[in-house]
Amino acid sequence: MDRRQFLIRAGAIAGQLLVPRFFERALAFVENHDEPLLEIPSDSTRELLVQYSEDGCFLILDGPLPTEVPEPISWREYLLRECASDFEESMAAYELTANELDHPMNEWTWEHYWSRNLCSNATAWDYLYGLDLGPEFGKSPGASGEIRFVDAKCIGNDAKFVEVDDFLSMSLLQDRLNQLGEKTSLRVDG
Repeated sequence: MDRRQFLIRAGAIAGQLLVPRFFERALAFVENHDEPLLEIPSDSTRELLVQYSEDGCFLILDGPLPTEVPEPISWREYLLRECASDFEESMAAYELTANELDHPMNEWTWEHYWSRNLCSNATAWDYLYGLDLGPEFGKSPGASGEIRFVDAKCIGNDAKFVEVDDFLSMSLLQDRLNQLGEKTSLRVDG
């Protein structure tokens, strides 16, 4: 698990009043309204859903959380997507014949691939993990909130998830996405 915190930046321009830092405004908003302060960019092109989970935290998803694994794609589609440069070698590794290429992938291999690459929790993980969201947890003074990148939580579960614990962390995540120029909005689902 990779745990990161959001850096809290403060500053004032000479000769101007110090506007309350985002952290202070977000903290007050959360305390007064019991919801996150989400300053959504007006030109947002991507929406991430934030959904409460049974574990008591909030999952960040790139679309609705699926309730079941979709039907497997064909071996050909999978190999073209993931192994195009070494197609023949990959066929041999999976012990596939040319006649089996248009058959559906076996369920275990498909479920593993889908849960790590295609479902909404995995695509959110891939997107957010590649961004400079902040330092590792506890490594920087002036940091607050927490975002966790969970990869293969336990034996038998290869899924990737992004989690936050509270509304303040959601607020800080949206603010950091804005600082990075990402045209991404968070929306609390439910």
